[in-house]
Amino acid sequence: MAPEHALDRFEQLLDEERSALRRLDGARIDQFADEKAELIEALQQSLRERPDLTPRFRDLAAGLRRNAVLLAHARDCLRDVLTTFQDLPGSRPVSPPPSRLSLRG
Repeated sequence: MAPEHALDRFEQLLDEERSALRRLDGARIDQFADEKAELIEALQQSLRERPDLTPRFRDLAAGLRRNAVLLAHARDCLRDVLTTFQDLPGSRPVSPPPSRLSLRG
């Protein structure tokens, strides 16, 4: 894939990912992570070989930072919801299932 096309796809992907982050669409966000990893691998050589693309890489880095902030915010919001839910009267604590069962009592 030509670096210009990969950068175009990456920019489009960041926009789509931003929408998925706002909707808290975890499955779609996971798909974007996989595709971003593939694009990063495809673009690694381009930065050294194509200095003319440096401004686009800088823009891409800014988009990645924006989405990372949204992802961190979504994580914090979900943590707050879980904490609030756990504090409600009559609610059971949300905890991971036990990894082993004690038969001694």
